[in-house]
Amino acid sequence: MNSPDCEFNRREFLTIASAVSLTASVRIKSTLSAENQPPVLKIIDTNVSLFQWPFRRVPLDGTQTLVKKLQALGIEQAWAGSYEGILHRDITSVNQRLTDECRDFPQLTPIGTINPSLPGWEHDLQQCIQKHQIPGIRLHPNYHGYTLTDPRLLALLKQATTAGLFVQLAASLEDIRTQHQSLQVPDVDLTPLPDLAAKVPGLRLQLLNTKARPDLINKLSQAPGIFFDTARVESTDGVPSFVERLPAGRVLFGSHAPFLIPEAALVRVYESSILDSADLRSVLTDNATQFLSASKPNQDSAVKIKVKTQDSKKTTPPRLAAGLPGNEVLEGYRIWDSYFTPAHSHPGRDGSSSLIAEIERAMPAINIGKFEKLCYFPHVGIGTTTDRELEQKLKSHPEIIEKPLKRWPDLLLGMIQLNANNVTASLEALNRWLQDGPMRGVYFPGGGPAALTCTHRNFDPLIERIAELNGVIMQHTWFITGGKKSPGMSTPTELAVLAKRFPQQKFICAHSGGEWERGIRAVRDSENILVETSGFDPTAGFIEMAVRELGANRIIFGSHLPSRSLGTELCKVTAAQISEADKSLILGTNFRQLLTAETD
Repeated sequence: MNSPDCEFNRREFLTIASAVSLTASVRIKSTLSAENQPPVLKIIDTNVSLFQWPFRRVPLDGTQTLVKKLQALGIEQAWAGSYEGILHRDITSVNQRLTDECRDFPQLTPIGTINPSLPGWEHDLQQCIQKHQIPGIRLHPNYHGYTLTDPRLLALLKQATTAGLFVQLAASLEDIRTQHQSLQVPDVDLTPLPDLAAKVPGLRLQLLNTKARPDLINKLSQAPGIFFDTARVESTDGVPSFVERLPAGRVLFGSHAPFLIPEAALVRVYESSILDSADLRSVLTDNATQFLSASKPNQDSAVKIKVKTQDSKKTTPPRLAAGLPGNEVLEGYRIWDSYFTPAHSHPGRDGSSSLIAEIERAMPAINIGKFEKLCYFPHVGIGTTTDRELEQKLKSHPEIIEKPLKRWPDLLLGMIQLNANNVTASLEALNRWLQDGPMRGVYFPGGGPAALTCTHRNFDPLIERIAELNGVIMQHTWFITGGKKSPGMSTPTELAVLAKRFPQQKFICAHSGGEWERGIRAVRDSENILVETSGFDPTAGFIEMAVRELGANRIIFGSHLPSRSLGTELCKVTAAQISEADKSLILGTNFRQLLTAETD
């Protein structure tokens, strides 16, 4: 994926690599993280916002605090929109406050809000151009009530492009599953965007926070003026895959801070160890520099499809550590991952090939995170998938199920997936896999043929037997704004009902309910429920609330690797404003103690 424009010599490469991983080569005498040793590489964050998120306070919503954090992570420049622009209708004063605030912080570049559904939006645009002299504008079509086929949007794009402004279009701000119940806003429908862009020659438009389908991304990539950020690109190798799929120069680093944890976005760029040094520099710095400086898009560069040559494949990627604590600190946490999900829905037609491949896919992130143990959830042939042939194969050849444990005996733990719709088969599986070993507990899924709401009485004989065997119980839970999407799902409130029936048994509430503000409250009074941390965006403030309301001893770390990223999941804990002792409890001690109690 190298190109002549982003080549640089070995000395510069080593400077960048050593700078961004400074704490990896410096002995850490305390629990200081890598953010306290700012790297030399001048990272540009194209997606931050100032002022307060409309629905709750987040830890970095003070401008000075945010800028200090960004600088500590090596982010020397950030393009800042305004959260006020989401719901305020006095856009003139919104943009004035934004530019006034940025004036005090030279690291911030103000990006004005324009709402073309408001009367007189042209005046706001002229203010941005003539008075504030800002380089770009940010749009929120879904919150402002217009679609991409609205003629007012076309007029706005033409005027902005003529004036030399770039445009940022926020495809989303928050996972629709976790939005406030009084303001449910769908993601922007981007389907009309390629046709819209074709009507505006010279357009430079960056999509923020997009999680569009691959087929739509491919269509969008064919329009030369459309660029992307990385803020909500998920999976352990999601950013490299994104870079590979798109023409050169189209992916710009963005964090969506302070709503999302900025460390998470930074770690996500490098955790897979796939991107080489030139690609890392392009994503973190060069692409944004070129995007910002271009008065017109470089058509030749924009449509050039990059090809990763054999030479570039041989380039050793830099070992980065920005956004994470140093290696000694990570090792000191003794991280035990309670929610490792390789090939979670189906292990492969032969019973293990996809599962093994997914474990190998996660290994770079596992190594960077210094994980000590990971717990995954194997299918054991009791109807937890819809593949009848697979189910029969797993039942008749149990040795297949044990392949990962035998290949990585010092790394992996297993908790079998149970089917509460089939009590008899589940009880037999408990005897086979928990009583006789080697599994350590069970997982009750929230989707697929085995899903059953956990208040159902089918759970009672299963929980009784698990308790006799001292097994650990992980129950999938979600609070989805607008209600359940399938009848077999369970919520934290329903898990609390089940936990009350079995007060001596410990339960793990997977994903803390997803919408964690409600999830934490739902289980707060259930002392035998611990919450697990994975499965949703790295929304700032989650761990802080969980520690405050539950205590750190009731929180268990999960990575959701490889479908989620190391950055997203680990940084929820390592970047949280809690004590180092609490981080150690969450990242390893609590799960170890739960498993130790199982064997006592």
